[in-house]
Amino acid sequence: MRETGVREGHVEAGGVRCRYQDAGEGPALVHLTAPRGSSLTPAHRLLAQRFRVIALETPGVPPSPEVAATLAGALQSLGLERFNLMATAREAVTALWLALHAPERVLAMVLEAPAAMPGVSREANLERRLPALATPTLVLVGTRDDVAGPSPGRVYKALMPGAHLVFVYDAGPAVGADRPEAFAEVAIDFLERHEAFVISRAATVIHP
Repeated sequence: MRETGVREGHVEAGGVRCRYQDAGEGPALVHLTAPRGSSLTPAHRLLAQRFRVIALETPGVPPSPEVAATLAGALQSLGLERFNLMATAREAVTALWLALHAPERVLAMVLEAPAAMPGVSREANLERRLPALATPTLVLVGTRDDVAGPSPGRVYKALMPGAHLVFVYDAGPAVGADRPEAFAEVAIDFLERHEAFVISRAATVIHP
């Protein structure tokens, strides 16, 4: 059933048709999601109290500069000149390509439990470019997702010296679903204040 206040539609760019869901009012926050994965969560609903949240499905192909260009065109078609960007798991790599493709349009990024970068030449090229990425970035990882070994979030933080890494207590890989209030609180604070937000830059901080 469609939720009250949620607008749904499709947008085309570069011959690709992408589904999106749109809720809330305010500054734009684009959440890149996997195909058929854009149903809004409790965290989305909290974020939509402060932002216009657009959950945009990616084309379902491996991340690349070409996919980033397609998504940039889709967002242009939606009238989004500048926006905040959020991505979860595998879509984090797509978000990074998009920020590199259109750095003047991406105000800030939130990467939720980002997946490890595939060990292929294209991603190696991405890794080489990340130290120069100036987009304010927050990497959120659940403490339960970091227990078995160092999470990919630590790698993202190491590659992007200006990024913040925050661990959300008692959350797994689906941080926004496990701890929606904590997720929304720290994400909103970061997106509104960037470098001045309240969490320390230390990689060991746990948000209670």
